[in-house]
Amino acid sequence: MNKQLYRLPLMLSIIPFVYLSLWLDTYFQSVLGFFFSLVLAVLSGFYFKASRQLRLWFAGNVVSTVISLVLQHQHPEWHFYYQPFNPSWLVLGLSLLYLIPQLFGIFWAAFLNITIPKNDQNVGVHKSGR
Repeated sequence: MNKQLYRLPLMLSIIPFVYLSLWLDTYFQSVLGFFFSLVLAVLSGFYFKASRQLRLWFAGNVVSTVISLVLQHQHPEWHFYYQPFNPSWLVLGLSLLYLIPQLFGIFWAAFLNITIPKNDQNVGVHKSGR
């Protein structure tokens, strides 16, 4: 069970949050998808750094961006809704912007020096020898 929870952020990071945010904005005129994605981005960046899975973080972001790009092609009406932006460039730009809160979470996990071990040990805060 613990191994599945350890891999949970990878599953969450490959969800196309940029696409879902744009979809919610288009069809429900709601920016809640953007806010939810930002909060989840900070938390996922923090968790990936704390669990020392930054390679999976990178792979998850690439996969999420590719999935968002593929899914946005199902909505040709977005060309008119998101003027003057091309939807493909909008997805790429938002994917890059979502890296900022993730890097913010990574920074805080590194600054607080928090690690999450793979096995059933407790979460640790490692202090330097100062």
